Amino acid sequence: MLKASIEKNQIIPALSKAQSIVDKKTIMNIINNVLLYSKDSELFIEATDLEISFRTHIPVEMKEEGSITVSARKLYEIVKEIPFDTFNIDEIENTWLKLYVEGQAEYIIAGLPSDDFPEFGKFPTEGLIGIPSETLKFLIDRTIFSVSYDDRKYALSGILTEIQKKTDTGKLIIRMVSSDGHRLSLAEREIEFETDAQPDKNDTSAEDSIFQGAILPRKGAGELKRLAEDEKTIFLKRDEKFLYAENNNSQLIIRLIDGTFPDYKAIIPEDKERFIQFSRPVFLGALKRISIMSSDPVFKGIKAKISENIMELESIEKKTGQAQEIITIKYSGKPFELAFNAKYMIDALQVMESQDADLIMNDDDSPCIIKAEDDPGFLALIMPMTIEEE
Repeated sequence: MLKASIEKNQIIPALSKAQSIVDKKTIMNIINNVLLYSKDSELFIEATDLEISFRTHIPVEMKEEGSITVSARKLYEIVKEIPFDTFNIDEIENTWLKLYVEGQAEYIIAGLPSDDFPEFGKFPTEGLIGIPSETLKFLIDRTIFSVSYDDRKYALSGILTEIQKKTDTGKLIIRMVSSDGHRLSLAEREIEFETDAQPDKNDTSAEDSIFQGAILPRKGAGELKRLAEDEKTIFLKRDEKFLYAENNNSQLIIRLIDGTFPDYKAIIPEDKERFIQFSRPVFLGALKRISIMSSDPVFKGIKAKISENIMELESIEKKTGQAQEIITIKYSGKPFELAFNAKYMIDALQVMESQDADLIMNDDDSPCIIKAEDDPGFLALIMPMTIEEE
């Protein structure tokens, strides 16, 4: 039966990641739990929602080998509040777990047998690709906000992830793309890391495909970002159904979305008839203020009248108030009007770092492209709207 002495600062990060994976809405009690078990004088911790599986291990003073499952939420919240640097765990009768500090505190949590816990999948040992953690966080931050929440758009409910090897330089390009049908976000980075993964022999492009068509679900992308917070490098591999990720002491298996992501390259227009340069903080601030007038948390319609070096912004919804602002831009073409959902524009501008940014489009019906010189590898596309004023 499991018995160990544990340092609080060792187990808290592990339990934090584990309890975020657990499906709080499930009626399967066993996957509301985390699995604790001993191996080679270390404590292993596992969690799953049947779509994402997480495993990590921490050093402990192991007194007796064993395994048990207990509520992820209760265990995490109790350990987080324990006012001691070190505490003990003992498995006791009827599959209960006792946490205690001798003579000072004792907590007992009901558990379930570990035999019923879903088995962690077989993790690959070869062909993993080393990706800098900062690169993964950069790409996920700039794409996760435009993933679709519409269950009918299954293939759009995740982030398309591609890794390609450039034949001319041997470097790797990692790219992430997301869209909800009204907007699209694309982010990519070039990295130096080598890999023994073999390119897709069916791909005849100028770049050798290593990952092709892998759609990472929104929750999985969030957990991958959390995993990247601990180490400088994350190692990745995929097969037909799963993405595998690991750092020095943790592993993550994420079931990929079984679908075909739209041809995003065909959506991004090549022509550039209208070119507007603006101060990103100024434009972002104006959009936020005008959006306050909208009562809808998702749709925040704004109309922009654009003329030489001037952009006039005004709220479309007039039921609860109205707002107008004029900002200075750089534009020398013919005047035109544009209507768009300000929330989409705000989401894109907030993840950028540049002081100045560009808005590019062809005509009133073509997509708006947002990009900036100091945000290389990032592009946001937003579809304009035809809106009748109230």
